[in-house]
Amino acid sequence: SERSVKVALLLAFASGVLVGWQANRVRRRYLDWRKRRLQDQLAVTQKKLDLS
Repeated sequence: SERSVKVALLLAFASGVLVGWQANRVRRRYLDWRKRRLQDQLAVTQKKLDLS
């Protein structure tokens, strides 16, 4: 049963790494999207200012 404990720990560690990596990827994609959206809003605001 010593071995099953090691296997369980390994599985827990691997799933933790996997989840963390996925979450990191999603977060980076969200940050990129937010940055792009903010830049778009900024451009629109600038156009409005130029027109007025």
